[in-house]
Amino acid sequence: MENPEHYEYRVQMNPYLLNAELNVTFAGAAKPLPRHKVGPAVYNYILIHSVDSGYGTFEWQRKKYRLGQGDTFVIFPGVLFSYEADGADPWSYRWAALQGPRVAEMLEKAGVTLTDPVIRGADPEYLAGIFEAIEQVFEQKAGETAAALAADGWFRVLLADFARLNAPKLQYSSAEVLTGSERLVEQAVRWFQTQYMQPISIEKLAASLGYHRTHFTKVFKQLTSLSPRQYINQIRMERAKELLNTPISIEQVGNSCGYADPLYFSKQFKKWTGQSPAHYRNELKRAHEKNR
Repeated sequence: MENPEHYEYRVQMNPYLLNAELNVTFAGAAKPLPRHKVGPAVYNYILIHSVDSGYGTFEWQRKKYRLGQGDTFVIFPGVLFSYEADGADPWSYRWAALQGPRVAEMLEKAGVTLTDPVIRGADPEYLAGIFEAIEQVFEQKAGETAAALAADGWFRVLLADFARLNAPKLQYSSAEVLTGSERLVEQAVRWFQTQYMQPISIEKLAASLGYHRTHFTKVFKQLTSLSPRQYINQIRMERAKELLNTPISIEQVGNSCGYADPLYFSKQFKKWTGQSPAHYRNELKRAHEKNR
């Protein structure tokens, strides 16, 4: 596509817009003429620009940012902005436009907000590859579902790089919310909730988090009222109750909850609930039949 205000200019539109949490609506690249300016203006979508080379200025909420290779700026909807290419060494950049109810939230989690819309220091070749991939998705018109999933995926890859670059800022922000002990327990809880079906060594988990088992156990119990082992058992038993309401065998239920030995599983389940797994399942069946 020709554009008289640019040395180079191209744009690819997304041929398939889904009613989803996010849509990448178009993507492109350009090398504008010196002093080429966009705005002051307001958009009704989010627009991300990443600089390949050269320099330019981004003006946002009465603040000016001098940007160069590897820098990214994000325009949010409903806010007045402008940006201008340098007079001596005008930038070239790539862009992607996004709409959807969760896009701003996703950017915020990566450290990109209305008050902090600039990300610095990325590898320009890496960024270029992401934007190029999005363009190719739209150009190839692979089909509605494929295009939507691919563009969504590449945007999330871009977000991951923003989060990496903003890591110090994100760590500082989370430190204001969680204490060291709270963060330790939060990490352990996430581990238990996703890995409960695997053999779990409390000592190894504590070491992987940088703590001695004694300290880890003490902090965990202070904040949850349960020891780590009790917490794991609670997760396993609640999951076992759910699975006993399905057709799979009791042995398979035990395996799914981290008990390779079916006898040991039955013993632990009875200790926890006061019933054997078989008796608990029969009680569930009776209750279902009664309610029919």
